[in-house]
Amino acid sequence: MLKTSRWIDTHAHLSSDDFEKDRQEVLQRALETCEYLVEIGAGTAEDAPIRAKALAEENDRIFFTAGVHPHDAKEVSSEDNLRQVITPHFSHPKCVAVGECGLDYHYDNSPRDKQREVFSWQIGFAKEFSLPLSIHSREAEEDTKKALTDFDGQAVFHCFTGSWDMARFGVEKGFFISFSGIVTFKAAKDLQETVKKLPLENLLVETDAPFLAPIPMRGKRNESSFIEHTADFIAKLRGIDPQELSMKLKQNSLRLFSKISEWSDRKMGP
Repeated sequence: MLKTSRWIDTHAHLSSDDFEKDRQEVLQRALETCEYLVEIGAGTAEDAPIRAKALAEENDRIFFTAGVHPHDAKEVSSEDNLRQVITPHFSHPKCVAVGECGLDYHYDNSPRDKQREVFSWQIGFAKEFSLPLSIHSREAEEDTKKALTDFDGQAVFHCFTGSWDMARFGVEKGFFISFSGIVTFKAAKDLQETVKKLPLENLLVETDAPFLAPIPMRGKRNESSFIEHTADFIAKLRGIDPQELSMKLKQNSLRLFSKISEWSDRKMGP
């Protein structure tokens, strides 16, 4: 891969306790590889956006999201409670999306009806605050699609592992489909076919660090600097130059997370 390639990690959890001992070194490697990072946060529903924001405020090239993961939906007592927890962050100039939010029927760490309710509230906040959604959907395709039927804003299906039908739904809605290191796994043949068929205009890449390290780093703690392995794999899969892919992914990322461009323009001045 060309060392001049500059990626955007659209989904990472670098504020996770997994990086407690060497976070600064991890961030240094990340920012040598990536032009920008989008930090999702870690910890409880209330703590995650606070940790994410703190990391973003330490570096001009790190941005963050605010939302409640479906695993934590059971912690939310009401829509007013959720509003108090996450919406104050949305006015921050570096808060670029609502999320990670959605449905997870694989682990069912929160009751499904509660997951659907909290996801619906966050879709409403995305509309109200004109922010994109960062969506987690696992083994919940039909309910995810149903929840998003009337949503006409921007969104990304993060760490996509779903069916081609789900990807096609996203494309038809104008959403982005983001791939993690899973796509490099030998068993991920269906996912690789989806990557090859997907319009380039809807494609994004992420790490989801510290999870899901790509080959050849599989088995290690994932970090944002590993994104080049996933991106390089996708470039080869699609038969395009990594530098060309880098430029296209940057365009896609900035279309989705428009506040990154706004922040960068503000920092550059007139």
